[in-house]
Amino acid sequence: MSTAGGWGLILAMAAITFALRASFIVLQDRIRLPALVRRGLAYVPAAVLAAIVAPAFVQLGGDADIAFQAPRWAAGVVGALVAARTQHMVAVLVAGMLTLWGVQALLG
Repeated sequence: MSTAGGWGLILAMAAITFALRASFIVLQDRIRLPALVRRGLAYVPAAVLAAIVAPAFVQLGGDADIAFQAPRWAAGVVGALVAARTQHMVAVLVAGMLTLWGVQALLG
């Protein structure tokens, strides 16, 4: 594939992605989603966060370095506790990141 063809493909994919995302904003008043779909969409942020964070806790293959994983596990536990207590996504992120950085600083 030529450089121009590659850039054309990237621009086409960007345009399609933009159109799909913009359609939810532009058409939100015209399209009525069923109640079941609207309830399901409420769980999307938590599911996306879990999908991003979960690989940091699971090491497939190789030896696990517990010292390297300790800050991540501590941040995950604190984040889970804050989530259970507050159910506030920003509080979970702030508490988890502060814990991660704090434990990393303590362990050097």
